[in-house]
Amino acid sequence: MTIDPHDEEQIKDHGRRRKARATQEQSDIQAVLALPEGKRLIQRIILATGRDRASFVPGDTGATAYREGQRSIGIQLTDWMADALRKH
Repeated sequence: MTIDPHDEEQIKDHGRRRKARATQEQSDIQAVLALPEGKRLIQRIILATGRDRASFVPGDTGATAYREGQRSIGIQLTDWMADALRKH
């Protein structure tokens, strides 16, 4: 959907929808983390992303890029969790 930057009502409506979506996403994360199974699953996913490992592979830029992509998902998930828990 394209928003007319000169239409104040469209801008306000877009902002309200973005805020509602962010609030729902935080609630979803909070619900998952409220379950022991959810916490374990998220921990396994973060571990699988290699968030806390070096992504550099000497001599293989493709493998380094791939690992860095995985790692960025782990970092993003951690940020989402921290944000959701801060708002809790």
